Amino acid sequence: MAGGSIFIRAVAAAVLLLNLHDALAFTPASSSRIAPSPSASATATTSSSSSSSSLNLFSFGKKPVVEEKVVVPAAIPGIGDEGCALPSPSGVNTLDEKLQALVFLKIYAALAAGTYLLNAFLGDITLQYEWVQNWRYTWPLLGFVYVLAGATHFTLEKEYVNIYPAKGAWGFWNLPGTPEFHVRWTGVAEILGGLGLLIGGGYDAFAPPYTQFPNVLTPAGIGYDAAAGLFLLTLAVTPANIYMYTHGAKLPMETPDGEVGPEIPVAGHAIRGAMQVVLLALLYQMGDGTFDSIAAGTFGCPTC
Repeated sequence: MAGGSIFIRAVAAAVLLLNLHDALAFTPASSSRIAPSPSASATATTSSSSSSSSLNLFSFGKKPVVEEKVVVPAAIPGIGDEGCALPSPSGVNTLDEKLQALVFLKIYAALAAGTYLLNAFLGDITLQYEWVQNWRYTWPLLGFVYVLAGATHFTLEKEYVNIYPAKGAWGFWNLPGTPEFHVRWTGVAEILGGLGLLIGGGYDAFAPPYTQFPNVLTPAGIGYDAAAGLFLLTLAVTPANIYMYTHGAKLPMETPDGEVGPEIPVAGHAIRGAMQVVLLALLYQMGDGTFDSIAAGTFGCPTC
C-alpha cells in the first residue's frame, strides 16, 4: 500500500509539472482576439476550439489553439456588383426601386425630347444653308472613330463589363445573356456600323455624282444605313450610361498609375447626356434616308 501511494503521488507530480510548463509557455498575447480595425475591411475568425485559453489537467503538452484572422477585401465604390450597390454620388441607387425606375424613364424621355428638338433644328438649317451639307465630308472620320471604339470592347472588355447594369438594377433590369456577351455584340455592331460610315459615307461624299455604290439594306445607301444602325445602337447602350450615373459604375476602373478610377460628378453626367443628345441628332440626320425607306417599306436596291 505504501508503494502504491508513492507511485500515485509521483504520477500526480509529473502531471502538475507538465501543466506548469504549458502554463508558462502560454502567454495571453498568443490567444487574445485581435480587435477589429475601424477600416471598411470585413474580417472573419475561425477556431477549432471553444476556448483556447483554458488549461486542461490532462492536455499533456498540447499547444493551445490560436484563432486565425482572415481579411476579406472590402467592396470598392463603383467597381463590381458589390461596389455599385454602395451609395453612388448621385444617390439614386439608395432610393426605392420604383423611384429608381422612374429616374431611368425620365432620363430616356429627356434624351428623346432633346434629340427631337435638335434634329428639327438641324433639319431646318440644312435646308436653308447649303454649306451646312458639307459636314457630310466628316462621315468617314466618324466611321473611323466608331471602328476604334468597337475594338476597345475587346481590348478593354473588363472595363465595359463593369458598367453593364447588374441584374435587378432599377428593380427591373434582367436581360438574358452574360455581360461579356452584350459587350462583345455591341462591339461588333460598332465596328460594322463604323465601316459602313467609313466606306459608304466616303463614297457618297467623294465619288462622282453619276456613279452609284451598290446598296444592301435600303435604296438610301450603305452610309445612311450605317448611320441609322448606329443611332439605334446608341439607344441600346444608353442603359450602361444611365447605370454609371445612378449606381456610380466606373469607367475606367483603374488609372494608369494603378489607383482606383475617378468618380464622375453629377455635372459630368449632365455634360455627357448633352453630348449624347448631339450625337443622336446627328446620327438621325445622317440616317434619315434609311428611316424614310423603312417607313415606306422599301428595302434593297430595286435599280441595282
